[in-house]
Amino acid sequence: MKKILSILLLAAVGMMAWAQTGPEILIPKPVSSVILKGSAPSGLPVKEITGSKSFRKAVKDLPDYAAQEAYLLTVGIKGIKIEALGPEGLFRGRQSLEYLRSMAGENGRIACCEIFDYPRFRHRGLMFDLSRHFYGKEFIFKELDAMARLKMNVLHLHLTDDAGWRIQIDAFPRLASYAAWRPQPLWADWDKNGHLCAEEGSPLAFGGYLSKDDAREIVAYASERHITVIPEIELPGHSLEVLRAYPELACLDKDGKPVFTSDLCPGNDLVIDTYKKILDEVMEIFPSAFIHIGGDEAEMNSWRECPRCQARMKAHGLPDTDALQSWLIRQFDAYLASKGRRLLGWDEIMQGGLAPGAAVMSWRGTSHGIKAAAAGHDVIMSPTSWCYINRNQDNPIAGGGFAGGYLPLEKVYSYNPTDGFDDTYHLLGLQGNLWAEHIPSVEHLEFMAFPRAFALAEIGWTPQALRNYDDFRGRAVILADYMRSLGYNTFDLHSECGDRPQSREIIHHLAEGCPVKYITPFSPKYPAEKEASLTNALQGGWTYVEDHWQGFEGDMDVVIDLGDVKKVTFVGGYFLSCLDAWVGLPARIEVCLSEDGVNFTESAKVMNQSVAPEKGSSYNLLGAFFQAVPARYIRFKAFLSGRIHEDWIFIDEIIVK
Repeated sequence: MKKILSILLLAAVGMMAWAQTGPEILIPKPVSSVILKGSAPSGLPVKEITGSKSFRKAVKDLPDYAAQEAYLLTVGIKGIKIEALGPEGLFRGRQSLEYLRSMAGENGRIACCEIFDYPRFRHRGLMFDLSRHFYGKEFIFKELDAMARLKMNVLHLHLTDDAGWRIQIDAFPRLASYAAWRPQPLWADWDKNGHLCAEEGSPLAFGGYLSKDDAREIVAYASERHITVIPEIELPGHSLEVLRAYPELACLDKDGKPVFTSDLCPGNDLVIDTYKKILDEVMEIFPSAFIHIGGDEAEMNSWRECPRCQARMKAHGLPDTDALQSWLIRQFDAYLASKGRRLLGWDEIMQGGLAPGAAVMSWRGTSHGIKAAAAGHDVIMSPTSWCYINRNQDNPIAGGGFAGGYLPLEKVYSYNPTDGFDDTYHLLGLQGNLWAEHIPSVEHLEFMAFPRAFALAEIGWTPQALRNYDDFRGRAVILADYMRSLGYNTFDLHSECGDRPQSREIIHHLAEGCPVKYITPFSPKYPAEKEASLTNALQGGWTYVEDHWQGFEGDMDVVIDLGDVKKVTFVGGYFLSCLDAWVGLPARIEVCLSEDGVNFTESAKVMNQSVAPEKGSSYNLLGAFFQAVPARYIRFKAFLSGRIHEDWIFIDEIIVK
């Protein structure tokens, strides 16, 4: 039914290209649109009106942020009019009009209509990771144009991380001349080869950084499109590149030598002084109210041994390393507040107690954001399950270049940021994040971003009651095609495969519903349906983080009880590989059969002839055949190859015939 609706809508728009086009194709979907009688040439003059009495009355009950972006677009037979309170609303209205004109064609017409529109949330953002792979300012200009078309209003730049520092800081020049460069162009190769930096200009120096002039141009370009740029300067974790350039900021071991983890030393006053100076220069460039300081995934191991960290904890009565991180975050919360700015961080900044003025970007699910808002802190929702668009969006067999997880357009669109909130006063909005570990090129990044950014834009702008996926998908196909005509490398929705076909079917077999005894335990990180997983007749989707894939950190060994003696002719299972995530294929399996559960006499050893691809995923059925052997108990073992980056086994079902 969904495909039929999309085809019908595409056919309708195809007719509009020579006849007329109207608000029914817009993304985001407008709050209100009315089709009037007649149509108008797309080239009619446009009259812009700000602050009229009638428009002020129309928006008087809206929150201020919504009123400022609200617009009224009227297309009449003799002219076109855009009304708004000021420049921001006029700009949003122009975006709608320009898209209608583009879709009408050179000789086409626009349906006479009236569109009254305003945003649902104040923060409608995208994050681009410049650290793992560096993309220059021209790329950012292009993506800002796309964001403007989608009425998104926040660009979050992840400027610093272990893999590279990407912003010029005059007070600490080696951040740009050394920490911004590495010996390998690809993050994956850098990750496998010691996480080293390189001197700028050396033969094996790959990377780059934004000069201050580059960054100012980006800010100005974004401002013209009414988009705020929020810089992220990571601390205290994800900071190995800083320690490579300035080892004096590292923790000390028992011999007084620097420890090169990803963590800065919160016990060192020099760290605080250094980052205050860095933030001073960042604030000179970026006028955003929020400055993002990261705060996520600090390892904290070195802090437990570092004499300076231990002294800091003792001096301030800090019971653990979470409290030590909280103490450090509070220093920068206060400092940014003294400069008229606000601290924004990933939800780990809540560990050990949240700084008074801090806002939270909730990524580890939704509960942290809900909790922070209930405590009176502003929140931006960015949960991985819906908003991490570096995850695979369709059939991954053809190639790699994505993080673990399957996140199709429909699932992104299904997200409602208000779910779970009793009070949405502190809910600022949502953001999509595009981490770039496996995304080395601009073309690849655009492929991952669009059309899923369309869905995020509509979630952030359009009232929940007006959203419908079937309707949206048809409009998304049209917009994706249009963006490709402008030179964007969007994912092709026309050829979308959807989830793994096997995951849509129940596979019936002799062991269905039978109990499983785990000789080696499954990983608590990837339990699937726990003890029921391997015999529940359900197979997994495209990715190992789907519910039906059960993970073993190392070899696996289980015993299935069929309940009574049956004739067994085949025992096997589907295994998944994804070397980017250290998930490998078994080198071999062993199957042993028994009638009493004690004496396993019949056995088969099967070597795996398949090799896991270096990029992308594979799905391999590996099993053993028998000549109708009577058995009640089946012992199934799978052994890893021992090769580097093959640390996990993932299996979705043990099939017995």
